[in-house]
Amino acid sequence: MLKGGLTEDTSGPAELYFESNNTSADIWIDNVSLQPFTDEEWRSHQTQSIEKARKRKVLIRAVDEQGKPLPNATISFVQNRQGFPFGSAMNSYILNNPLSQNWFTSRFTVTTFENEMKWYSTESSQGRESYAVADAMLQFAKQHNIAVRGHNIFWDDPKYQPSWVPSLAPNQLNDAVQKRVTSVVSRYKGQLIAWDVVNENLHFSFFESKLGETFSARMFNEANKIDAQTPLFLNEYNIIEDKRDGTAAPSRYIQKLREIQRLPGNAIWNWA
Repeated sequence: MLKGGLTEDTSGPAELYFESNNTSADIWIDNVSLQPFTDEEWRSHQTQSIEKARKRKVLIRAVDEQGKPLPNATISFVQNRQGFPFGSAMNSYILNNPLSQNWFTSRFTVTTFENEMKWYSTESSQGRESYAVADAMLQFAKQHNIAVRGHNIFWDDPKYQPSWVPSLAPNQLNDAVQKRVTSVVSRYKGQLIAWDVVNENLHFSFFESKLGETFSARMFNEANKIDAQTPLFLNEYNIIEDKRDGTAAPSRYIQKLREIQRLPGNAIWNWA
């Protein structure tokens, strides 16, 4: 059964369209139900899903030192840490703001740095790398047992490159990206829960336009060779939340994944 939701702000005829690469399969629609729902109904469904998917029944057996049952025993539990990852982005301002530190660390178990690991932050001038801010933020996260997701190795939007990158000749750019992926992935090897390798490479194609269509696949390959234990993500926006953005259609996302996976040695553990 296929099931999903959508947001529509117009009325009129609609077409239900299925796309598949399997030409030998026939898709038959047995029944279609399109129903509106209120916020209250959505909340009710959410509550039911939480009960089903995020909770488990646990049987506790209280015994004495000889293993004999203790009748009428009183047992209490104190939750020290949430098992469900709950996170938010973090920027460098937190390093010098105790109020923000207390607020953040009391709520979140996972974080992503807003800009501090990005190429334009760590190498604003060619050949002069500085990871001081990112290192300090990572140390802060470790001190508070907050897991960090690496964001990002490259960003395919031409607006967000280091100022010295756009003018590089292709061979110079190729050398620069190789140095970048080696530097940042090696530095944080084993310290992150994930890496966003090439950010927003459906909406933009700065590197592909200069270094070839296999750029993303090659960078996944390079990152995996340096740190094979950290999951690599394909990070994009509007994949699900905005049906009007055809550039980020789920089918194009899957196509990009397959392009990356076709390069020998590539394996994407998860994706966003």
